[in-house]
Amino acid sequence: MIEGCWKTLSGTEVDIEEKIKKFNTDQYNLHVGSDSCLNGEKFRLISTICFRDPGHGVIVFWRAKKPETPTSLYKRLQLEVLDSIQIASALQEICGRDLTVHVDINPDDRFESNKFYDEMVGMVKGCGFKCITKPDAFAAAIADMYTR
Repeated sequence: MIEGCWKTLSGTEVDIEEKIKKFNTDQYNLHVGSDSCLNGEKFRLISTICFRDPGHGVIVFWRAKKPETPTSLYKRLQLEVLDSIQIASALQEICGRDLTVHVDINPDDRFESNKFYDEMVGMVKGCGFKCITKPDAFAAAIADMYTR
């Protein structure tokens, strides 16, 4: 079961399990991503489920959560990755096929998140999922659009 209030890009609430069953076809590749935003004391975690039809676009569903504010960048990234892994695990159980987890972490060592790169990617791969990071992590980039 995938918890939460899931919406379309336009903000319409949907029954996510019904949508998963509808779009769980070979036509679509399945992707999951998360991103978060900390504005003052407000923390928001957004996750996406993306059904990508290569060459034709993507169907996106997203969910917002307001967990306790993490105390460090490491804990924030870990929360994003763990949320994506949890969703991906539930999706894999429902769909019975491989999917990709997108992680909002930078492979460029000029960025602070890079020092956690190997660990976060390792968490995803250790759970049996393919992993995509910046700049190609479109599922996390879509989540970023809804963090504000």
